[in-house]
Amino acid sequence: MKQQDFNKSKIYKNVTTTVKLKGKEVKVHGLSIGTVAVKRNFKTKNGYGSLSKINILLGKEYTEYLPIWVWVIEHPEGIIVIDTGENAESLDIDKYLAKESFFAKYQFKHACKVKIQPQEELNHQLNKINIKVDDVKLVILTHLHSDHIDGLKFFPKQEILMGKYEFLHPDNCFTTTLPSWFKPNTVDFIQNKIEVFNQAYPISQNEDLLLIPTPGHTLGHNSVLLKTDDFDIIFAGDSSYHQDQVLKGEMAGANTDYNKTKQTYRNFLDYATLRRTIYLPTHDENAGQRLASKSFLV
Repeated sequence: MKQQDFNKSKIYKNVTTTVKLKGKEVKVHGLSIGTVAVKRNFKTKNGYGSLSKINILLGKEYTEYLPIWVWVIEHPEGIIVIDTGENAESLDIDKYLAKESFFAKYQFKHACKVKIQPQEELNHQLNKINIKVDDVKLVILTHLHSDHIDGLKFFPKQEILMGKYEFLHPDNCFTTTLPSWFKPNTVDFIQNKIEVFNQAYPISQNEDLLLIPTPGHTLGHNSVLLKTDDFDIIFAGDSSYHQDQVLKGEMAGANTDYNKTKQTYRNFLDYATLRRTIYLPTHDENAGQRLASKSFLV
């Protein structure tokens, strides 16, 4: 990556807020693990059908550098990390993706630009909030795209949990970069576990932390829902790139299934009418501020 790309990148600060679970104060952190700029047609759909995918590669304009948030919950049952962000090794695309196809490397090079320094990686960001890697009990993955899994290298001893469909049907994922030891606990959803979404997988014993289906970005994409005493938080992965996309019904060009995305958007909005909900996608530049200020989706 050219030095001028680094210089144009924004800096997003880590954030921490406190919520209550059954009266007990629990910290929730948003950690900024590098940044990424994507083609504007990647972030916002331009064209119909396959044309919208072609326009991603044909387009020349990039977005501003967007955050790559990793969410950390100091849950009573143990410290939980949601997605793992990027790592600096990924900047050498030809080396990092050496086992991927020519077309996969071409797509990556022509769809996005990643910026991250070694000191921005997840292990260092955890240290800043006085958490050691070994303190982490569980890592949850929303999906298998590289900017969500490239920090897995720090967690060979931890349980890693993800939806079974996403694991069995990876979508535009660089699976050759996964650690050789990667054997996640893949789970199926249980019916009638939550309003609106219906299906969910209880992550915590008290069922205040749930994995919920939010397909569209990938067919197996999931989000994580935390039920606090006063409101809920949805850690939404790449369900959208910005909260406004959900509010306006705006599709991301990179999504695999636009119809499923529309339904996922409706589910978010319908759920937010039942429970006050903070919505936190991975690349929303305002997500950290919304977490800190407890700003709700609707």
